[in-house]
Order: sequence, then C-alpha cells, then structure tokens
Amino acid sequence: MVEETVWEDHETCDHSYDRRCHKSYTTTYTSQQEEECDEVFRKICYIEMVDIATNVSTQVCRKPLVKDCDVDGETVCRTEYQSECWSKQIPHEVEDDVVSCETVEDEKCEDVTEGYTTTKRCQKWPRQVCEVTKQKMTKYTTMTGCNKEPTELCAPRGCGFKEGPEECHDEVKTVISEKPEEECMIEPQKQCKHVTKLVPQLQEVEECVNVPKEICTRSRTNPKKVKKPVIKNWCYTPSAETGLDNRK
Repeated sequence: MVEETVWEDHETCDHSYDRRCHKSYTTTYTSQQEEECDEVFRKICYIEMVDIATNVSTQVCRKPLVKDCDVDGETVCRTEYQSECWSKQIPHEVEDDVVSCETVEDEKCEDVTEGYTTTKRCQKWPRQVCEVTKQKMTKYTTMTGCNKEPTELCAPRGCGFKEGPEECHDEVKTVISEKPEEECMIEPQKQCKHVTKLVPQLQEVEECVNVPKEICTRSRTNPKKVKKPVIKNWCYTPSAETGLDNRK
C-alpha cells in the first residue's frame, strides 16, 4: 500500500459583458432656403394712329352766276370767284354698346286646396331680359365747308351777273383719316421666389452592444491522504560485484 495525496478539482466561472461599439451613418434631413426661378412672359402693347385714305362721296353745291340781260354786243370775259359748298361723311370706327333684349316668361306655382283635393295653380308673366355687348361699328361725321372757286364768266359789255338756281352733284374725294392700330410684343421676364427644400446628409452615429463573456478557472482543493495498492517490480542485472550472480 502506498499513501498518496488526492485533490478535488473545482471549476469557477465568472460572467461579464464586453461593450463593443461601431460607427454607422444615418441619413438626416435639414431644411434649406433655395431660390427658384421661372421664366414668364409679359405682353406689352401700344396703340399707334395710322393714316388711312378713304374714298368719300361728297355732295358739292353751288349757285352759278348767270348774266342778267339779253342784249347783244361785244362779249367780255372776266374771272369771278364763286362760293362752292360741300358736305361729306367721314367714317370713324368706334366701339359701341349694343343692347339685345329678349322676352322670357316667369312661372310661379302654388298649391290650392279645395275640399279634399289639392291642385297646383300656376301663373305666367312676361319679363324682358337685356344684355349689353361691345361691338365695333362705323359711324359717320358730317363735315361741311365752302371754298372760293375761280370761274370765267363771259357776257356782252354792260351786262351784269346774278346768282342762278342752285346746282348740286356728287364727287368722290379721298379723305385722310387716322385709324388706331395695336401692336404687341412678348417680353420674357424672370420671376424668382424662395422655397424651402429638405437636403439629405449623412451623420455619423456610434452604436454599442453588450456582448456576454464567460471566464472560468480551475482550482484544486480539499487534499486527502489515501492509500492505494501498488505493485512494484524490482529489476536488476546479476553481476559478480553485486554478489547476485546466480551462475556461481
């Protein structure tokens, strides 16, 4: 029997956490004022008076001078100035109010109860509805005037002249008048305004997590003395020196 020391093995574990962190990027939005421009078009018009020629029928009247005697003799001619009067219609384009009316009928109904029955009685009456619209119309202005026109008169010597009956005839004359003309042009114009827009940007964010960790240690405790059977073999080499030589 051999006496040996025997130990008890114990394992002790400690639990803890390791904090591990890493960086990531998240998208955030910030508001920002920006100028936004658009191209608009503005219409610019102006009115110019243009001279136009118009043929106008003119009535010309005059009282010619005639001799006031019936004698014969030497004919003498001379130049006299006679008044020649005229009247003409000058056209003008104007925008006039035109009233158009129509007659409509209004109807009003009401329930009338007679005994145990109810009937609907209606009445109608006319009503005039008018509408005013703008229309371009041509109106004429009468213009009159007189001119002294030279006339050669011939009569015997000693005769005078007197006004004869009035004579009228139509003449076509060219009249210069003004007509408004509108001319327009388109002008581009830049129109700007401030608008608020969300601008994305990356922001660095640190994220951390707790990782569980286990640490174990082994120890030997509670030693004990115990006896164990042991078989021991003693081995040797026979020799003369040792006196253990079996051959002698």
